[in-house]
Amino acid sequence: MAELRKISLDAKVVGALALGNWLLLVANHTVLQVSRDAPLWQLFPGGWGAVWMVACGLLALAYPLRDQRWGPRFTGRDRAIHLAVIVVVFVVVPTIAEIVLRATGKPYTYIHDGAIMVEEAARALLAGRDPYSIDYLSTPLFYWPMINNPALYHFTYFPGLFLVTAPFVAVFDRLGLFFDERYLYLPAYVAACAMAPLLIPGGKTSYRLSLVAIVALDPQLFPFVAEGRNDFFLLAFLFAGIALLQRERPTLGVLMIAIAASAKLHAALLLPFLAAYLIWRAGPGSARRAVAAMTRASWPGAALIALVFVPFLAWDLGGFLDDVVAYNAGGAAWSYPISGMGFSAILRGVGVISYPQQDFPFWAFQIAAGTLIAGVSLRRLRSDPSVATLLASYAATLLAFLFFGRYFQGNYLGYIVAVAAPVPFLRPDLVAAAVARVHGRVAPATTLRPVSGPSVIVPVALTSDVGESPAE
Repeated sequence: MAELRKISLDAKVVGALALGNWLLLVANHTVLQVSRDAPLWQLFPGGWGAVWMVACGLLALAYPLRDQRWGPRFTGRDRAIHLAVIVVVFVVVPTIAEIVLRATGKPYTYIHDGAIMVEEAARALLAGRDPYSIDYLSTPLFYWPMINNPALYHFTYFPGLFLVTAPFVAVFDRLGLFFDERYLYLPAYVAACAMAPLLIPGGKTSYRLSLVAIVALDPQLFPFVAEGRNDFFLLAFLFAGIALLQRERPTLGVLMIAIAASAKLHAALLLPFLAAYLIWRAGPGSARRAVAAMTRASWPGAALIALVFVPFLAWDLGGFLDDVVAYNAGGAAWSYPISGMGFSAILRGVGVISYPQQDFPFWAFQIAAGTLIAGVSLRRLRSDPSVATLLASYAATLLAFLFFGRYFQGNYLGYIVAVAAPVPFLRPDLVAAAVARVHGRVAPATTLRPVSGPSVIVPVALTSDVGESPAE
């Protein structure tokens, strides 16, 4: 136990996540392959799967061992490189393997149906058709391994995804080259991981590396990068926006967040909290002045959202609402089946829900829970208009809203964890107080110091951290 206490924070976090995920790679971390989910190591032919597994294990084990044995000689640069190699081997390599296997096989294999949907929606738009007014029966999605897939009749995402994808599809198709949505999603994953440390301006190297590890090796998120889910596409723009807000660049920050919000509802739920944050960050003064400051910072982002949404609302309002709202809420003729691990799974377990296509007013529970948590969070944000409170408010409300939905998937939880991950590093006083309450003792005294400008206030414990490495 004493030896464990001497290990730096980043070594504990990286070691725990990497080793834990390495064990889960045996069976639990699965991705869609040909017609079913299978462990990631089965992507590699012959004995290369075993080689990949061994490499993952050795890299995971080596990080805390290097920290323990080398101490100060395991520099911050060494740690960053080691973590980058772990990320490449755990995530980038299997993602590239899935892309190659799809490109050399069938276009409906080795990829998530959501990615196929975005690709085909982009092609429909380029052909002059509204992605929300058509079905996808004549696309590779028809052969995707799910019987009676409701995605064949509904495009469930916001327009931002296929608008960003369309220029790339146009170029690749014109040149006769194979296009895969992960050409965009994989760089977005790398960008999100690279920007994560920027969310702790002026923070310790150990904190920054720990945050990168939490985001990059989130066990409910990183396996889905390989099969082409879009969570990190949102996180890349969201992290960029938050980093800009911290550096007093609100206009660009709001614009980055608006791009994420134009792609998926998950990110759009941040917008009301963002507006409140900008108003209350304006400080004491008239409400009119605060609203004017928020408007000046927000108008480019608002204009972008209008440009993205208005054409499709005007093109076919009914089709848009049916695909984006009714399909997800259970009000469409062919709605998304009840699934996942949230409130709906509990109702199925106790027999309230009998079959996946059953109608049930989940929306009422979502509105009730989401409104309650949002109200409490907004009160907290008003008294403490900081980035940490903004992210915590957004994460808590999103969790309440999604948990009580028709489906709550594992990557939804992973996305929420990634959003909330910077909070304890920005507000360690809250973590110390929570730990103290659990153990029934008084939290250590804290002092406040500004970090990288006036927009971020990070409390720092006056007591020294146990087992701090000089690299931290």
